[in-house]
Amino acid sequence: MTAPATSPPGAWRWSTDPRLLAGIVAVAAGAAAAALHHGTGMFWGDLGAYRAGAVAAGAGDGELYRAAHHTPDGIALGFTYPPFAAMLLRPLAAVAMPTAVGVWTAASVLALFAVVRCTLRYVDPPRARRGLWVLGALVAALPVFAVAGHLQVGQVGLFLMWIVLVDLVANRGGRWHGVGVGIVAGIKLTPLIFVGYLVLTGRWRAAGIAVTAFAATIGLGFAWRPADSAWFWSGGLLDTSRVTGDPRTILNQSLSGAVARIADDPQPGLTWLTVAALAGAAGMAVAVAYHRAGDELAAVLACAATGLLVSPVSWHHHWVWWVPALLLLVWHARQHRDRGATIAAAASWVILVASTSWVLASPGGWDLHFTGLGLVYSNLYVLLALAGLGAAGWRLYRDRSTAANERRYAVARVDS
Repeated sequence: MTAPATSPPGAWRWSTDPRLLAGIVAVAAGAAAAALHHGTGMFWGDLGAYRAGAVAAGAGDGELYRAAHHTPDGIALGFTYPPFAAMLLRPLAAVAMPTAVGVWTAASVLALFAVVRCTLRYVDPPRARRGLWVLGALVAALPVFAVAGHLQVGQVGLFLMWIVLVDLVANRGGRWHGVGVGIVAGIKLTPLIFVGYLVLTGRWRAAGIAVTAFAATIGLGFAWRPADSAWFWSGGLLDTSRVTGDPRTILNQSLSGAVARIADDPQPGLTWLTVAALAGAAGMAVAVAYHRAGDELAAVLACAATGLLVSPVSWHHHWVWWVPALLLLVWHARQHRDRGATIAAAASWVILVASTSWVLASPGGWDLHFTGLGLVYSNLYVLLALAGLGAAGWRLYRDRSTAANERRYAVARVDS
């Protein structure tokens, strides 16, 4: 009787290889996005602003921050990132907008896939089931509004998140540890909080590398477009009116937006600064504690959540960090058979998918003013992040207390 044929260990199986299937999904998503934009001219407003900035910067110095992408509904979106980002985005100026939409969308899906793989390599599920975990996570992540909204506007956040995870989690302790953080901060300033995280965790060399890389991006920007760089770094970056007209908008899921909505005041001022300072200190304390406990992924996620909370503006699509956070929570629930964590993960996923309804707020005319349960609805990401940081801190405190009690009990038994 002939034995059934078997594949040698480690053989590549095309039918279940997640890289192949992710590539197929990415190409399909890119083609669909390009066709949709070509037929309607709608969506991908942020990518349009990136491309407008790249085109303007190519026309000469001093033009970058005068450019704007005009959406079909009459909104003008200007370029708000440092000149270094515009330099990297220059290839967008060489292709038509539908082509840019297709390529950018496909690359974004691949970045999402890379984030999932990086997260799973950290938690290390059984190798035989790793492909199913990757594909399951990818499918579950796509309808999350932070991800779907990110793909729909053509944002850069998935790429930046992947670089930070590779730098701080996958390659932690490496020779160039910190360089990724410095580069992404040069593209978009909010990742600078990870430099503070490196300092607070005592990784001075990595922090120095990050600061050096960040400074290098500024220097490259000045060498390329000195007038634009001078305008941006001399105060233009502080002009939040270029980012949002009113922080109360429901799509601004930061503490600034939450305080503004609760007070129904577009200028929350000192109240926001006080709340942000307290939340920032507490969130970074959680991040540092998880680093010292040896859970680097949880520490980085706590730092990311803290940064999004204290930022003056955190759009819904900035919260793509929900993807590795949910994946880590699901893995914890499975490993520890934690029913509470399972319920929390499922409820969070439902909330994050259901927040898609926020896109109806602005056309419906109720984007700014909220009362009662509307304040809960309009601050879901802020509340979820605060709850997550609180739960993470409590879990670490509980585990440490349990371990300390067990040590005391062991010592008491020996003494007796």
